[in-house]
Amino acid sequence: MVGIGDLSNRVRHLEDLVLSLRKEIAGRQREGAESADTCSAIPDDDARQEVLRRPPQNIDATEDYAEDSTGRMLVGRVGTRWVDATHWQAILDDITELKDFAEPFEHIGDETGDETRDSTFVDAAADGNHGPTLLVGVFPPVSQSELLTFLPPRAVVDRLVSRYFNSKEPSIVILHVPTFYREYTQFWDNPREVSVVWVGLLYTILCCSVASYYRAGDILPGALGESKDIIDAYRTRAVQCLVLADYTTLRRYTVETLVLYLGTEFIRSSETQFGISVILGVIVRLAMHMGYHRDSKRHPSLSVFDGEMRRRVWALISQIDHLVAFQAGLPRIIPDLQCDTELPRNLLDDDFDEATKVLPVSRPATERTPITYTIMKGMLMPVFGQIVEKTCLARSTIHEEVLRLDKQLQDVHASLPPFLHIRTMNLSITDPPDLIMQRYNLELLYQKSRCVLHRQYLTVHRSDLRYAYSRWTCVDAAMHILQHQNDIYQETLPGGQLYKDKWYISSLTTHDFLMAAMILCLELSCKSIHGPQNLQSETINTDLEGRDELLQTLQISYHIWIAFSKTSKEAWKASKALEVMLHNAKRGHHSQGGEQLTGDRQLRPHVVSPGVSGHRSSENSQSQMFVSGETYSRQTGDQYMARDSSLWAIEGMADTVETFDWYAWDNQIQHDNGEVMSGTWMDSSAAADFQSPWFPHTTSPRERID
Repeated sequence: MVGIGDLSNRVRHLEDLVLSLRKEIAGRQREGAESADTCSAIPDDDARQEVLRRPPQNIDATEDYAEDSTGRMLVGRVGTRWVDATHWQAILDDITELKDFAEPFEHIGDETGDETRDSTFVDAAADGNHGPTLLVGVFPPVSQSELLTFLPPRAVVDRLVSRYFNSKEPSIVILHVPTFYREYTQFWDNPREVSVVWVGLLYTILCCSVASYYRAGDILPGALGESKDIIDAYRTRAVQCLVLADYTTLRRYTVETLVLYLGTEFIRSSETQFGISVILGVIVRLAMHMGYHRDSKRHPSLSVFDGEMRRRVWALISQIDHLVAFQAGLPRIIPDLQCDTELPRNLLDDDFDEATKVLPVSRPATERTPITYTIMKGMLMPVFGQIVEKTCLARSTIHEEVLRLDKQLQDVHASLPPFLHIRTMNLSITDPPDLIMQRYNLELLYQKSRCVLHRQYLTVHRSDLRYAYSRWTCVDAAMHILQHQNDIYQETLPGGQLYKDKWYISSLTTHDFLMAAMILCLELSCKSIHGPQNLQSETINTDLEGRDELLQTLQISYHIWIAFSKTSKEAWKASKALEVMLHNAKRGHHSQGGEQLTGDRQLRPHVVSPGVSGHRSSENSQSQMFVSGETYSRQTGDQYMARDSSLWAIEGMADTVETFDWYAWDNQIQHDNGEVMSGTWMDSSAAADFQSPWFPHTTSPRERID
C-alpha cells in the first residue's frame, strides 16, 4: 500500500525532476542555437540513404557523450534498492502512483481478483509462501528414508522421468543422459545407497516433468492428484533433500540439483521474482567454490568427462546470470575476469562417457545437437553482457565504442548456423516447435542487444546526423521485437504451430517486449513534439519508419497486452502505458493538422542496417493483425482514456523527450514489482532459459488468420 508520506515524497521528487529537466532543456536549446549552422543543411535523398546505410566512421573521441545516468537508488519505507540502467521501469510509476492514479496500482489485486482471473491460475502466495522455498519455506526436518517413501511407484516415476528427457527443456544439457540412466537403474536396485543430493536431483526432474503435464493439459500417470499440488510437493522434497545434505558442503550433483531447482521456482509466478536472483547468487558462489568457473584442461585431476559436463553447467549458469540480472536491473553476479571456462563442444551424449580419455573433436556447428543452442547462445551472451556493462558505466560511452560493439554483435549473429537464423512461419512448417523457439530466443537476444546499445541516442542529439544510424538501429530493433511478439502470439493461439508449446515464452521475454514498446512510444512522442521544427530530422524520419507503421505496431502490441492484463500485473501496466502513448501520438498528429491515423498506410524502412540478417516480415500486414483496422479505429480515440481518466497523469512524460532518462524509466517501472500482484501459476515451465511464463494456455479462442 502506498502511504500518504510516500506519495508526498514522490511528489517532491517529481517537482525537483521537472525543475531539473526544464533547466537542461533550456541549456540544450541554447546549445542547439549555437550549433545550428552545423546541422542546418537538409541532405538530398541519396545523401540521407548513404548516412543511414552505414554507421559513421572515425568519430572524434572528444565528441559529446550521451547522457550520463547509470541507475538510481530507490528509497522506500523499509529500505533502499538499487537498479541499474538496463531496466524498463522508470518514469512511468513515478507519475502513475501519484494522486488519483495511485489507487488503481494499490488495488490491482482487487481489479484482477478471483472472479476475473483465469481459473487455471493459482495464487503462488496463497499459502503464505512469498519467496523461494529454499529461502523462506517452513517445513519440519525429515530423514532420507522418509524422503524415499514420498516417491511414487517406479512405474510412475519411469513415465515422469521419460517425459522430462523428451521435453526439450534446455536444462537437460547439464545431465549426461546415459550416465543418469545408469545411476537411475542403480538407485532402484538399492535406493538407500544413493546420496540424498541425488534424490533431490530426481525430485527436481519429477517437478519439471509434472509441470510439462500441467501446461499441456495432460493427465498425470498413476492418479497422483492435482498437478499444481504435486509440483509444489516435489519442489519442497527437493529442497528438503538439499537442506538434509547441507548443500554448502560441496557434494557431487549439488550445483546441478540447485540449477534444476531454480527452474522449478521460475514456474511459480508470471511476474518478476527477486528471490530468484538471491538463489542464483547461492548457485554461483557454490559453483565457483567447486571450480566450475575454471576450465578443466588446466587441471588434470579432473576427468575428461567431468570437465566437459562442468562446461555445460557453467554455460547455462552464466546465461541465466545475464538474463536474470537484466530483468532485475542489477549487475551480474559472475566476475568474468576471474573465469576461463570454455564453451562446451558440440557433441552428442553418446560421443563421450566417464571412460573417455581424449575428448572427441567438436561436431560442426551446422550439425544440430541438444547442446548446439546453448553453445550459440553462449557466443551471443558475452557481447550482450559487454553492451549492458557499457550502458551501466558510471561514465558515458563514446559513440565510437558503441559502433565497435555494434559491429561485434553483427559478426557474432551472422556466424550462427543457418538453421538457427530466424525465418517466417510459412518456412518453418516442417520444423519442430523447440527449434522454432530457439530461433526466436536467439533473435530476441540479438534485437534486444541492439536496442540497449543504441537507445541512449534515441532522443539525445536527435538532429545530429552522426547519430542517425544509432537512432535507426534502435527503432528498427524495437520494430523487429514487436513483430516477433505478434508472430509468436498468433502461433500460440488454438490451431497454431506453437499452441502446445506456448510455455517456451516467458517473463524475461516480456521484458523485451515492454522495452521495445516504450522505445516506439518515445519515437512517436518525439515526432509529435518536434513536428516540422526539425526539418533535417523529420526528413530522415519519413524514410526510417512511417508514423502509421509505428502506430500500427503499437496497436497490435497493445491488444496482446490486453489479452493478458487480467493475469499479469506487468501486462496490465504495459497496456495502460500504451493506451496513453497511443492517445498522445494520435492527438499530437491531429494538432499538427496531420491525416487521420487509421493504420491503413504501410511504410517500410528504405534502408538496411549493415550486416543485419534480422527479418521483419512484410506478410504480417493488416490482414494478419490481432484485430482488424476497423476495431482499431473504434478503440484508438478518446475511448482509450474514458476507462481510466487518471491515465492523463502520465502524459507529461512526453514533454521531456529531449532529456528522457532511460535509467530513471528502467528503475521506476521495476520499483513497483517490489509489491507485485499476487503471483499467478501459469502453464509454463522453466524451459526457455529458465524464464517464468507469459502465455496462459486458456487464451480466449479465436480464429487464426493465416
